[in-house]
Amino acid sequence: MSDVLVASRTDAAWRALADVLDPEVPVLSVLDLGIVRDVVEAGDGALEVTLTPTYSGCPATEAIEAAVLAALQPLGPVRIKTRWAPAWTTDWISDEGQRKLRE
Repeated sequence: MSDVLVASRTDAAWRALADVLDPEVPVLSVLDLGIVRDVVEAGDGALEVTLTPTYSGCPATEAIEAAVLAALQPLGPVRIKTRWAPAWTTDWISDEGQRKLRE
């Protein structure tokens, strides 16, 4: 039963993150950009979101983290992990994100 709860909570997190827009390119979500690398439920019950910013000096990193925390707050405790390696690449932009950029 707990596996079902974990799956539905992480699924809810992924759905919520689809609505978190990038502050610099607000036509794209953080999922479209591919900067959300993982969402898991940690052993302490917190949702742990792994983000890879588009580059190390990205001025929007703090705003993105705050938006992710706000979007997921209704789901319980949330923790952000930043992963720098492998470095973000435009190859991580989803097909939907590429379509949005073309339009």
